[in-house]
Amino acid sequence: MFSALLLSLFLAATPQTASVVAVHDGDTITVRMSGHTEKIRLVGIDSPELQDERQAYRDAGYAARNYARSRLGGETVTLEAEPRQGDRDAYGRLLRYVILDDGTNINEEMVRKGTRARVRQVQFHTEASVQGGGSRRKARSSACGRCRRVGGARSRRSADSRR
Repeated sequence: MFSALLLSLFLAATPQTASVVAVHDGDTITVRMSGHTEKIRLVGIDSPELQDERQAYRDAGYAARNYARSRLGGETVTLEAEPRQGDRDAYGRLLRYVILDDGTNINEEMVRKGTRARVRQVQFHTEASVQGGGSRRKARSSACGRCRRVGGARSRRSADSRR
């Protein structure tokens, strides 16, 4: 039991290489690493839900998912933990930054590119984000600043969509 805990803590602190096998929506992917699959929640990203009853939210959710698929589908990525958050969310997904081979932090890129993914209340904290910095501020001040709410209202979520 103790050794499993130590291994878990070590893996959370160490960047891991993984292959993306599925992109579920704009903030959740499945990867294969170390011989098993894991669902990953992109740290700091909250994309509109695909099952939302409001059409504008669904459209924005599909746009975020399609963008994530275009950037991540089949890619080998590096997963980095957020040291100021827990290792997993309430649905058991690993909370990670997703970094492409060229060093692009997908979490930040989705905000900068205007995918309608909102930044959750977290300050990006990876080496790549320290160099790039200020994604939320840049997105809000640019024409693509879609980290604000779609239609001005808070997205309704279904528990099934978060699993």
